[in-house]
Amino acid sequence: MAKLHIYKKVGNTWTKIANGDGTVSTDESFTVTISSGSVTSGNTYDIRQGQSVTGDLCNCTAVNGKNATFSAAADEADTYERDAARQNLANFYSALDAVSKAVTILVDLDDLATLKTNNYAMCFAKKVASGGDSGSYNVVWQSLTKYVYSTAFSWTPQFSLFGTNVFADTVTVTATTNARALGLGQQCLLDKNGILQPPATGGPVTGVSMLNQFSLIHPALSQISTLNGVQQTTPLYVAPQGMVQGSVTLTPIDTVMVWFQQDIATSTMFSSARSNYTEIDLTMTNTATRLYKGGQWSTPS
Repeated sequence: MAKLHIYKKVGNTWTKIANGDGTVSTDESFTVTISSGSVTSGNTYDIRQGQSVTGDLCNCTAVNGKNATFSAAADEADTYERDAARQNLANFYSALDAVSKAVTILVDLDDLATLKTNNYAMCFAKKVASGGDSGSYNVVWQSLTKYVYSTAFSWTPQFSLFGTNVFADTVTVTATTNARALGLGQQCLLDKNGILQPPATGGPVTGVSMLNQFSLIHPALSQISTLNGVQQTTPLYVAPQGMVQGSVTLTPIDTVMVWFQQDIATSTMFSSARSNYTEIDLTMTNTATRLYKGGQWSTPS
């Protein structure tokens, strides 16, 4: 047991607020019997032994009468870095929320019964431009069979880039390279060994780019979406034409296509036009609602 002096930071100054007896441990919890002053659970204190002018930062985890339980805390620099990292993460997700896009699909009850009876899935696809084209749809981003009257679908600009060996109608997308998470304005190098390297800044700020040093490959893109509260990262687009060594930029466009189809699953590639679809352009807005009634699409008033 040793005489301990307990300091609390007030502003930029450490001020003694209590004295006690105990043995400080940086490895496990320890108890201090408070002889004067007081401490509060949840606060961080500098506990100094005897006449020492420095001590150990400790968190007070419990107070029971005169007995206070402490455990070692990170130093101030570590604490600051953790707080800064948490704040940066909060800012990141706040920024994502600000640019998130969402559509609500309503299905008339009579149509709902007909669609369900005949095993139609509700399908979503998103337009992507490859190279200099104006954009197209070619992968079922999400396919949902358990839809009801109102279905919520949303997405944020969080992507994964990968390569695949095949683009073929009705075939499920299969990644043949590793995938890399990245954002708009970033690029990844597919090296001569077929390994996709970590992303770096580069390429147009509106797209994601692949620099290919390998051989023939179809660049492909996945994106995070949330369907009826369930978040997934699923394939969004596969470049129909394979690329040899060189570079290509895939540019996601916030326009989605919604339709109903039998016997089709998420991540299925398609090359022909979909029937009876609605196209929803969210490039200038963040939300939209569409109604399917009588076999027709409309914007409800």
